[in-house]
Amino acid sequence: AMGLAPHTDPGGMTILLPDDFVSGLQVRKGNDWITVKPVPNAFIINIGDQIQVMSNAIYKSVEHRVIVNPTQDRVSLAMFYNPKSDLIIQPAKELVTKERPALYPPMTYDEYRLYIRMKGPCGKAQVESLASQI
Repeated sequence: AMGLAPHTDPGGMTILLPDDFVSGLQVRKGNDWITVKPVPNAFIINIGDQIQVMSNAIYKSVEHRVIVNPTQDRVSLAMFYNPKSDLIIQPAKELVTKERPALYPPMTYDEYRLYIRMKGPCGKAQVESLASQI
């Protein structure tokens, strides 16, 4: 097993019920990877790219990866809260001002998923590269 390469989740939020005893999730903080220690009966909530776009980058999606444990099995449950596929996603009008213009172009969730699939896994670069397209 290889785990999952560094990425952000393309949707709105990911709700993760991690294994209570075996860690597998790491989040990036600066240049470091921090292993998230599971808390029994607690959920982990990851903000996805669509929340970053809608908040005009006030909230940032979480770059993370999944590692494997060579000696212990792990079972986690992830639930994804994603927008409707043809819904236009863009910065909320209330968060766009002259001093803080829209950072992301409007696009549907399907268009965004196709965009990131064409680029392949590349950490936070997917959502960050949209900002230069306005």
